[in-house]
Amino acid sequence: MEIERRTDQITRVIVLVVSGELDDDGLLRLRGELEGVSEAESHFSLLIDLRKASGQNVTTGGTRVLANQPLVLAPSARRAVVVPSELGFGMARMYEMLREGSGGATRVFRSYEEAERWVLTGKS
Repeated sequence: MEIERRTDQITRVIVLVVSGELDDDGLLRLRGELEGVSEAESHFSLLIDLRKASGQNVTTGGTRVLANQPLVLAPSARRAVVVPSELGFGMARMYEMLREGSGGATRVFRSYEEAERWVLTGKS
């Protein structure tokens, strides 16, 4: 799995583009990648692009472990995940539901453009 990271200081958005095979360990690597973003402030929003990733080895257990981790960004920061596959979409929705009520606005999208619009404006 490879992670490409871009941080836009003007829009205050961190973009993580994941390619290759994503598994449970990779989920935690994504979190670690966020912790390593020194140029970002905690109120920056996050856009995770999984369109080039294959996540057939992500399990419900791995998703639960990630959902139980403390937030890296502020609870008010928007977090969007773009995932086109049915399985990936379902796992990302599970994460979204597990995080409900514990801070961190997360939404899952199939369209990159819709995810980007929501991260920037709060409107989909």
